[in-house]
Amino acid sequence: MPAPGRPQVLYLTTVDQLAGAAGLSRETRIVVGVLARDFDLSLAIAGPIDHQGLQKLRDHFASVRAAGGFPASSADQPAVAGLRGLAKARLGTDIVNARLQAAIQRRAEVFDAVVIDDLLATPYLPARQNGPVYYLAHRCESKARSSTWWRWLRQREHRALSQCEKGMLQSVSAVFAKPEIARELLAQGLSLSQLNPSFGQFRPEIALVEPTTWRGTHQRVGYAGYLGNDRNLASLEWLLREVWTPGQRNLSNTELHLVGTAPPSPLRELAAANNNVYLHSGGRQQLRHLGCRAVIEPLMFEQHVDTKLVNAMSQGLPVITTQEGVQRANAELGEGVLATAGPGQMSMTVHQLMNDESLWQLHASAATRTAALQLADFEVAHDLRRALLYAYQRRGEWMNTTIKTPGDDHDL
Repeated sequence: MPAPGRPQVLYLTTVDQLAGAAGLSRETRIVVGVLARDFDLSLAIAGPIDHQGLQKLRDHFASVRAAGGFPASSADQPAVAGLRGLAKARLGTDIVNARLQAAIQRRAEVFDAVVIDDLLATPYLPARQNGPVYYLAHRCESKARSSTWWRWLRQREHRALSQCEKGMLQSVSAVFAKPEIARELLAQGLSLSQLNPSFGQFRPEIALVEPTTWRGTHQRVGYAGYLGNDRNLASLEWLLREVWTPGQRNLSNTELHLVGTAPPSPLRELAAANNNVYLHSGGRQQLRHLGCRAVIEPLMFEQHVDTKLVNAMSQGLPVITTQEGVQRANAELGEGVLATAGPGQMSMTVHQLMNDESLWQLHASAATRTAALQLADFEVAHDLRRALLYAYQRRGEWMNTTIKTPGDDHDL
């Protein structure tokens, strides 16, 4: 058994051949990035992946184990009938790798939970589990008729695929999916009680908004977050002391609006001591109502920085942050985020966005596109994260910051 530490999670996935060198789909990379901060994550990857591909994943997700790429053996078996056509189309083979199965089974007892994020990964589910098994549905396989692989499947194979998918959905502890995928799964017979609790409950403060216009904004930059959080508070104090006060030569005509709840007395006093700094109660949507032209996220000390940045971009506004924050993000942020090197560059970037309509439009459009692609994936990832934490804590165990050293290609 492993030494007491962070929860141990087995994550079963497959190679996404369309992802190229990245190896895993964008959705999977987002989920793994979110979970890796709180769990000791062991990735078991089915499909064609080599040592270089596995090493890239380990380098990108520093605390994650990644195993796969086992050579074929005489013990390998074909997938069950319902998965063969899909496996050939997506992975290039319908063979289940016995050595990967054995590597998973050897460590099965150490895992506190299992996440399956692809129907084609189900043959690798260990025979016995110590905790919940969650399924992360990126698509409804039996309904995705427009996909490239669909023409490979004969109608009989489709019926078998549908039965496999339905059986798997009914066997797991819970299913996590974006709203549009969840609705398709419900139509295929999934019980509403098995869906993640937040299905259909996208909170208004993180819902995507209509693109704004330059004329719909003012010379205002905004921040939104829980103002009682120590890490948020430390970043805001850094922003006010190191950026806002010294940068008044560039920022004298710009207002800073801090939106959130539970601001402590030191923050209220610091805001009052600065020019054009205003505190508001509310959520992220307040930034639009206030006519902010950009969002500022110092991210000097916070965790889950990529989630914060994508949520900020969901307002359709450019996001100004620090290089320190971007370096801790696993997401592909694009041009919607402007990373600055130091307080002086941050104040200058605010000044430029406040006064250059073309520059603002470029980054605002990029922010809107990135949020549209990634926001729902981050929400599902955090729903799954909360479920895993709750399940672990119910067992009476507690998290700490122990991080395991990743093993070799065949070590989970």
